[in-house]
Amino acid sequence: MEIMALADSSTEDIAYLLKILSKPEAIKILALADRGIGNSKHVIEDLKITQKTYYVRLKSLVESGLVNKVDGAYTHTPLGQIIYRSFLPAIGRICDSKDKLELMMHLDEAHIDNGMKKIIEEELKIPDFGRSMNVKVIKEYESLVIDLIDLCDEAENNILLASNFFDVRCIEATFRSIDRGVKNRIIAGKKSMASKLKQLKMVFSLSFSKSLVKAFTNKINITDLVRFTNLNYSFCVADGYNNLIIISNPFKEELVVAFLIKDKFVADKLTNIFDVIWKEADPEPGLTFLDALMSN
Repeated sequence: MEIMALADSSTEDIAYLLKILSKPEAIKILALADRGIGNSKHVIEDLKITQKTYYVRLKSLVESGLVNKVDGAYTHTPLGQIIYRSFLPAIGRICDSKDKLELMMHLDEAHIDNGMKKIIEEELKIPDFGRSMNVKVIKEYESLVIDLIDLCDEAENNILLASNFFDVRCIEATFRSIDRGVKNRIIAGKKSMASKLKQLKMVFSLSFSKSLVKAFTNKINITDLVRFTNLNYSFCVADGYNNLIIISNPFKEELVVAFLIKDKFVADKLTNIFDVIWKEADPEPGLTFLDALMSN
């Protein structure tokens, strides 16, 4: 009943106001009317608009009941004052925070265990940032692979990868970055490693083989490249700014949701976490892992 009452009494009025405020010039004139507009010529010059545009927008503000003329100056009506001082700032804050709102929504929708939520919300301070972030939500595994490959291919200095996912395409991208001189450190999850070995050998590609041989021809120290430990979640940091946080289902080894975040603050946090895990991770299984890949 409340929805019908809104539709019957005010939907058209709201739509009309939004139509008026959809014009940037109208919002700028409404802003100037907060202190009163006594000289239209100055406003036209300041806003760099034509006289026609100014008077058309001013007329619409007057007809909509947002502005009226008092003692020779155009000022806010009570409605105009509420719209300008409360409604528009609220809409602005929502627009500035749209990335954070999307992130919060997907965190609420995703079935993430409490420990993972604590890491995201407290340790990484997501989504409680004091500023807007550039966040992309990834829901499909193939999209995740593409974004991870792009991170590797576009990296210029360094890549930190802690992952429970093993995909030949991503490993190939890692070796391509190494060939370009990008410093890599990889932490591989022990739990999923064994189950993926057979799959990796089955899809062993010629390009992957060449990448692997080229890497060792360049005398890469495997213990400086990869270490192994039990990981509760996966993430990647490229060039201290581009971040990929991957949340997976621990029981089914499938993607729940991932977030691509361009933010130095997040990168610094993830880098610190990576360094702690790296120090505790085991370097020895690296050679065993590669032997298993290369064996028949």
